[in-house]
Amino acid sequence: MKRRNFLQSSAAIAAGAALAPQLIGGIPVYAKSPVGVLGSQAMENDAILIIIQLFGGNDGLNTFIPAEDDNYYKLRPEIAVPKDKAKRYGNTNYYFHPALVNNVYGNGFLGLMDTGRLAVVQGVGYENPNLSHFRSTDIWLSGLNNSDPNTRLTDGWIGRYFANRLPNFPTEIPDDPLCVQIGGTLSLAFQSEKGDMGIALTDPDSFFKLGQGLSPDEQLIDDKTAYANEFNYIRTIALESDKYSQVIKTAFDKGKNTLDYSQGFAQQMKLIARLISGGLKTKVFMCSMGGFDTHVQQQDVSLGGNHPNLLNALSNGISQFIGDALQQGFANRVVGMTVSEFGRRPAENGSRGTDHGAASVQFVFGTRVNSAIYGENPNLSELNSNNDLQFKNDYRRVYADILQTWFGATKDEARSLLKDESLVALPVLQSPVTGVMDMPDFPAQELLITPNVTSGKTEISFELTKQSKVEISLLDITGKISESIFSGILETGTQRIPVELKSASGTYLCTVTIGGRHLVGNIIVQR
Repeated sequence: MKRRNFLQSSAAIAAGAALAPQLIGGIPVYAKSPVGVLGSQAMENDAILIIIQLFGGNDGLNTFIPAEDDNYYKLRPEIAVPKDKAKRYGNTNYYFHPALVNNVYGNGFLGLMDTGRLAVVQGVGYENPNLSHFRSTDIWLSGLNNSDPNTRLTDGWIGRYFANRLPNFPTEIPDDPLCVQIGGTLSLAFQSEKGDMGIALTDPDSFFKLGQGLSPDEQLIDDKTAYANEFNYIRTIALESDKYSQVIKTAFDKGKNTLDYSQGFAQQMKLIARLISGGLKTKVFMCSMGGFDTHVQQQDVSLGGNHPNLLNALSNGISQFIGDALQQGFANRVVGMTVSEFGRRPAENGSRGTDHGAASVQFVFGTRVNSAIYGENPNLSELNSNNDLQFKNDYRRVYADILQTWFGATKDEARSLLKDESLVALPVLQSPVTGVMDMPDFPAQELLITPNVTSGKTEISFELTKQSKVEISLLDITGKISESIFSGILETGTQRIPVELKSASGTYLCTVTIGGRHLVGNIIVQR
């Protein structure tokens, strides 16, 4: 399409543009929600988040398996994973589905746990769970707990955050796409009241061919008429479509992969790795897998079938991406997480499948995670009134830690964005190691707990590079505070704090928190 024709035809239909999407560069664009990107002045760090959406509701019980609970086998006589086939993590009572480990690059999720690159969050969900795919997906992507079908959820937690960080958006639209979704239409997570904070992309070459040459020759119309507003809007979209197509194509051509990825889902992770390698300054990538709505023939007697195949593809894609990122040197500035709208019912349904349930399991991966298992195995003898699992970890607690620890939001800002003034971040992340940081350097370093296996007495030591208000807490594996150890101002230098712990036997996380960001270490109490 010629540039002048593009502008004329687009302006001619301006009256309907606010209602009907225009396909520009393969992207559906609305007049009230321009495509947005993040610029250099909004946030100078190069930390990256990857969101993997598991459409359909992943079965947490057959992903991270309570293999030592007899109730699991009573509830699932046909599709339970036998204990001797499940993959045990160390000498714990936590087991992975074998599909997450067998025939997977680097020993899959067990390998990631062994190298400190995976966190497992159990019992993830929210109050009053909604078992509709559509509504529950909107709840997860918006970051707002609202099951009322009469209330529309129109923006996402990522979109709201970056809209706050870009006060001049969309008048000033910077250089690189802020968010990139691989395939499909743009996720609710990337939408905001200021407009869409991302683009949808499948193939960089096709995107480049569709977008190139749209930069307009015509200047902006300097008046306030409806025609001028729509003309100027379409002109901006044309200009940016041309620019982003070139930016993405340049990054793709410059980037590389250092290993052979599997087919299927892993190809999405391969594309993300190549774009990062090529220098694309996108902050958030989203990719997805379908097929998790496993009502029938979820798993066969040999532990193959639909669900195991999906788990194997997921583990391979994540494991290969981390291997590629390590070899290329950008691993310390990328973390990722899985999201799925709900889990499955504890009891199988008679068709070798499971129906819509409530709580499930979530994975957070990367070299900057606090690798641990957050949450106990579900109590299968204490189900809720709908015979579903009871959630133990609000899904927004991981979001809050991403906003605070990874992207530098304050605690109050994260609570405001997620509409919960009492929300406490689950400390699953360490701060990114990036090329440039706009966040102040985190003043605490080198956390050491000696001994970290104790009957009660231990010493917590760390370095402070400047005077700071410090909070030290002991959290149980659900992320709840078991006891507060210290709160106050500490001076610059080496800190050595003797502690007499009062908590019962168990595994805990010790968090040193300054300004909503933390150092985290493990403590095992043995009475």
